[in-house]
Amino acid sequence: MPRFIVMRGVHHKFRDWVGERASLGAHKDNDIVIEGDPGVSRWHCTISRRSGRYVVKDRGSRRGTFLNGTRIEESELTYGDRLLLGETVVIFGSSRGEDRSAQRLTNALILQEINKELNTPTSVDSLLELIMDTAIQLMQAERGFLILVQGDQLEFRVARNIASDSIKSPEFKISNKVIRTVVKTGSPILTSNAQQDLKEMKSIAALELRSLLCVPLRGRDKRHVLGTLYLDSQARDSSFDHAGKDLLMAFSDQAAIAIENARLARAEKQREAMLSELRVASRIQLALLPREDPEIPGMQISGHMKTAHEVGGDYFDYIWGPTQDDQRNLYIAIGDVSGKGVPAGLVMVMARSILRSLVARNPRPSGMLREANRLLKQDLKPGMFMSMLLITLDGPTGRLLLAGCGHERPLVYRAATRKVERVDLGGLVLGVVADIGPYLAEERLNLEPGDQLFLYTDGVTEAMDVDHKPFGIERVEDLLRHHGTQPPAKLVEAFLDALEFHSGGADQHDDITMIAIRRLS
Repeated sequence: MPRFIVMRGVHHKFRDWVGERASLGAHKDNDIVIEGDPGVSRWHCTISRRSGRYVVKDRGSRRGTFLNGTRIEESELTYGDRLLLGETVVIFGSSRGEDRSAQRLTNALILQEINKELNTPTSVDSLLELIMDTAIQLMQAERGFLILVQGDQLEFRVARNIASDSIKSPEFKISNKVIRTVVKTGSPILTSNAQQDLKEMKSIAALELRSLLCVPLRGRDKRHVLGTLYLDSQARDSSFDHAGKDLLMAFSDQAAIAIENARLARAEKQREAMLSELRVASRIQLALLPREDPEIPGMQISGHMKTAHEVGGDYFDYIWGPTQDDQRNLYIAIGDVSGKGVPAGLVMVMARSILRSLVARNPRPSGMLREANRLLKQDLKPGMFMSMLLITLDGPTGRLLLAGCGHERPLVYRAATRKVERVDLGGLVLGVVADIGPYLAEERLNLEPGDQLFLYTDGVTEAMDVDHKPFGIERVEDLLRHHGTQPPAKLVEAFLDALEFHSGGADQHDDITMIAIRRLS
């Protein structure tokens, strides 16, 4: 005997065939009343039995009757046919247990309609509720629980009864042993006589359960169990049989894929939101970097930063001090914040603001760095710090005053000897102790005509090739030795080319910042 499955979205109901004729429509006097669908006419269509055949006939409905996607006036029906009335799907199926192959076809059609709804974009929480409500409807269970696995823990995400009411404290109302067994084995547990079959489980006896079905939510590879669907009833329900188990297993596989898709979509959405924020932050950060290299008599200066991520923790700056005796001091800063991304970028912005505010108050680099450390220490989280070099220079004489806080050692190319010297400043990074005064080191340096000072962050020395071998300080010194006679901008360009060749396309995980200062002949 035929059975009608009336579906709108995942919500469905069964109507068994009665008599020789069945009418479908929105009016309450129809044999099958379709409510809440504006696309269904009052008297939409009829299905009649004629000499053992079943025939559907449209009754002049406004939007028509569609059989398997084709609009019809009258047509013969067979098991598995799909009627569309407005937005409501009516599947012409077989009665439960009448014909196993016809029943499997009917179940497949039900799952096909449900799958469309499961893969409609939605939030993970809404999807889980939809999955739970659908499973309860499919099995006509009294209660249902959707549990996800988080590490070794079970996370009860949805707990419902057949009226779609939430169940409070669900973990105390079902058998955790059944759930953990299904998670461990990846196989379902079914019983229509739980008191006898699972009598060793005290929770089953206490809840007076008779029918129970728990199936795994298996990922795409079928080996990874995301969680379980657990359904039970105190009544002996015919839905809790092997056919019902097969149906729920097929549904749970669809549901698991939908959960994975929703998680991926959520992760992608979060990633896009983060990238959008990073792009905005990157534009702000880049706007705070020097827009052009400074011009100072007797000197050439060039700086460049290349970030490995959208927002970097490297920093360089040119800061003009106040005019004194018709002259202005130029401060050159380079630094590196621990970590990457937005937090490091924010520390970089803080350091920039602090240094620029201190120029008029502490003309010596060491004094500025000591005060900058005091201010940064108040706001930096434990574990965050910043290395820095701060330099003042006098162009006409080529004299420089350097102060260091744990930054990479500056290198000097000497034009007269064509050799490279290391300047050991040492010092302690900013943000670790309240007062770095005892650890600060200051060094005076004279550049002769043609000499060039090269400042850099560890992104230069630690740039990796495809075999994870770093660029190294020796290569930096060799490059400076071979290109030290070049103008600063050309020297920086030579380093960028060498670093790109060394990396060979390998992803870089640190920012690259360089400043070259050359005294003119």
